[in-house]
Amino acid sequence: MSSAYGDAYAVKMTSGVLVTCDSAAKQILLHLDSMRDGPYKFMIRDVDETHIMIKREYVEEIKELLQDELEKNTYIQDPNL
Repeated sequence: MSSAYGDAYAVKMTSGVLVTCDSAAKQILLHLDSMRDGPYKFMIRDVDETHIMIKREYVEEIKELLQDELEKNTYIQDPNL
């Protein structure tokens, strides 16, 4: 009998939240995650073009970070023009 860690058929489960977003928002999230170290990374798995799995405890923080990044990239017309 082999241990669960040495068994090629062992199942590993991780709890997370599946995020659905457009590809532009996903790229921002991937970039934000790449700027973090080790245990502070929030991404669990890059699923496909419009989905990523993230750690549940980071959901609210990520919403705020994404909103801040999207606002930085929003065009605001100068009222003096």
